[in-house]
Amino acid sequence: MTAEVRTPEPVPSAKKARTTARTTSARHHRRSGPFVLVALSLAVGTMGATLSSPLYPLYELAWDMPHATTTAVHVVYMAGVLVAFLFLGGLTDRFGPVAVVRSGLLAACLGLVACAFARNAIDLGAGRALIGLAAGTISTAATIGLLRLDPAGGRVGSVVASVVTMVGFGSGPLLGGLLAQFAPAPLVTPYVVVAVACAGLAAALLSAVKPASDEDAGYLSFRPNLRAPSIEVRATFVAATLSTFVAYALFTLLAALAPAFLAGLLPWHGPAVSGTAVAAVLACSALVQLPARRLAPRRTIPLATILLAAGALLLAAAMQLCSGALFALADLTIGMGHGLSFMSGLVLIRTTSSDESHTGILSLYLALCYLGAIVPVLLIGRLADKVGLPLTVTAFCLGFASLLPVSLVLILGSGARLFIASALGDRDRSG
Repeated sequence: MTAEVRTPEPVPSAKKARTTARTTSARHHRRSGPFVLVALSLAVGTMGATLSSPLYPLYELAWDMPHATTTAVHVVYMAGVLVAFLFLGGLTDRFGPVAVVRSGLLAACLGLVACAFARNAIDLGAGRALIGLAAGTISTAATIGLLRLDPAGGRVGSVVASVVTMVGFGSGPLLGGLLAQFAPAPLVTPYVVVAVACAGLAAALLSAVKPASDEDAGYLSFRPNLRAPSIEVRATFVAATLSTFVAYALFTLLAALAPAFLAGLLPWHGPAVSGTAVAAVLACSALVQLPARRLAPRRTIPLATILLAAGALLLAAAMQLCSGALFALADLTIGMGHGLSFMSGLVLIRTTSSDESHTGILSLYLALCYLGAIVPVLLIGRLADKVGLPLTVTAFCLGFASLLPVSLVLILGSGARLFIASALGDRDRSG
């Protein structure tokens, strides 16, 4: 009789390892689907922000609008975004990012339909304001959602949020310009296409799994939900914010007024040309973040500052020399600086703050950055009607370039303080 051979039972540690692996895989699968949907929602939500940029010359011809009115309509969107950052951040803490993103998409859909049927600048401004409120709400909620749903455990959420935001901003003028130039009803079709995408994603998010932290919802408040980062990183945070402030100002300048001065700089014309020029800025903004995603903000912020200063000076030279080549170079340089500065701020927030403070710090960061897209460009639009566009753009570009060295001073000063603190700590330990 042969002895029965028994297969040894797996040791508990092996069982535990397999169970942990299955749990991790299931968690990854549950998070990856909603993560992708939220990322797509962020892209489409921000797409509506710049969709109108190449359409402004068509509105000027149809409604006989001056530069100041065009700029004001563009800035109305930014004001709506700012209101969302200041007063609607509590929605994410109360209802969770997925639910707020879904509601924001529906609001964006309504704003896009309002723009499609606008008959004057007031109607267009009202639609843009609603799109701004929706986009600001989506930006905050989707960014928080990507950080919480990150299937890589927090390693890619902030970079994905930054890259997707730039892809959305860049796709808006590109899609709007192409549809306006080659599709029927140029002032209607672009809005309808993006509105359909918003409605489809809102429906898809109905079945999305909510982050676990959504279950711990707090009370609803419409008070400004703004928080400053810890004192240790505050100088770096201010440097990142200042650089992104200038980046948004330069980009919004290009988006709002590019159609007007591209006509004098480039031999090609039409909404597709101006839309492509604006999209190129944000294409560079998105692409430069991929190789730079592993660098610390203390390295990327100085590089962003240098690129933005160079881009501002190149844009000023392009306006004075009427050089299409210099304008294209400025376009690309500003785009790279824009991407590095925006990504630096998001990475800094993710790595130096707790989950509870993410929404408040992110709202503060985005609100300050969007101020750069409102105040300077509104002044440019007013001044351009009085002294001319080339002189106005040149003066503001020189002003932006002179403001950027403050970021370098803050970063270098912060690095010096850290070095001194580390050296003193080492001396104390050795003593």
